[in-house]
Amino acid sequence: MTRLTPRAQLGIPNSQPAAAECDICKALVHQRQTAEARGDWSKVADINIELRNHPHKGRQ
Repeated sequence: MTRLTPRAQLGIPNSQPAAAECDICKALVHQRQTAEARGDWSKVADINIELRNHPHKGRQ
């Protein structure tokens, strides 16, 4: 007898990364808020990735 396993549930992480107190992060947060207001969720996801990958001293 063959058994089916439940399908994996994949998706975009819901958490929005916190911004550090640098000018670039502040600008990205502003752009994210603007994209959210327009309903541009693709842009919001792109900005979240950029925030997560933005380097800061002491951050690994």
